Amino acid sequence: MDLKDQKYMAALAGEGSLTRAARRLNLSQPALSKWLGDLEQELGLSLVIRSRQGLIFTEAGQIYLEGCRECLEAALDIRRKLDALSQKAKQSIILGGSPIRGAQAFAKIYPDFRHQYPDIDLQFVSDKNPVLKKLLLEGEITMSLLGAMETSLPGLEYLKFMDEELLLMLPKGHPLSYDYKELPPGRPYPVIDLASLGDTPILGSAPETSYGNMVLSFYRNAGLEPNIIFRSNVVPLLYEMVLNGVGAAMIPDSYYNPDDGISVYSLSPRIIVYQGIGLQSGYPLSEAEEYLIHLVMNNWGSPYYMHQYADYYLEQRKLRIDAYEYNQI
Repeated sequence: MDLKDQKYMAALAGEGSLTRAARRLNLSQPALSKWLGDLEQELGLSLVIRSRQGLIFTEAGQIYLEGCRECLEAALDIRRKLDALSQKAKQSIILGGSPIRGAQAFAKIYPDFRHQYPDIDLQFVSDKNPVLKKLLLEGEITMSLLGAMETSLPGLEYLKFMDEELLLMLPKGHPLSYDYKELPPGRPYPVIDLASLGDTPILGSAPETSYGNMVLSFYRNAGLEPNIIFRSNVVPLLYEMVLNGVGAAMIPDSYYNPDDGISVYSLSPRIIVYQGIGLQSGYPLSEAEEYLIHLVMNNWGSPYYMHQYADYYLEQRKLRIDAYEYNQI
């Protein structure tokens, strides 16, 4: 599908400079300038004005540019439909996630997704964070629920949809325990110095969790590493062990239930971990895959402002990828 003029015009508009547009198109600047001159001569109209501020499109140029963009969008739509026909009769989407929290989310969203897209085979793969990242990079899964300490993941895009604070949770009867319900409404959790835990048994997070090594460094700096009696990557297990009086643990605040009677403390500075969805960088999401992302967010309990952020992120991401695909048609 030869859309050279349309792609060249889109590059000029996107870059605002002949030099930068030529670089984007892998052309020499003189070659692109000659193409523009030949086009203007053919049309008998000036399309752009060169200025110190960059290229300014004339009225004729704006009309021509709009037509070029419509052609590119139509061509891209045709290509997507043809690609869809060339795929297998039944499309597959593979979502990765943790064996517990990820699996719970998948169980909640499956009926709604199945109702909306009955012809798509939605699958779930559970594993540890490092393995899920590897599967994403290798293209073995479509997207994955991931915990992270930062949003920049090598080779991946990360759509954050929830912030969680890591809290120190103490069992009932601990010398530093208190009744959370007696705190004034809206008051933040009290702050604790880890060194004050003394001989308290510690339940640690396994290294493969997104924050495991960071938590270990906190315990080590507070002189508590010898107190670690157990480590696991199963967060609900750690919480249940705190409930059963085994020891203290750092656990995301979303697991805390004030009715359980355990005591929670913030650290200074506060430790924030992210929940989100990882994708291969530049992976073009289908309509069904975008719907899946929103289902996950809604069922994960993400705050509404994060839904708005995701809508904006996905729209901007689509514009970036479409701009790239225009040059591949």
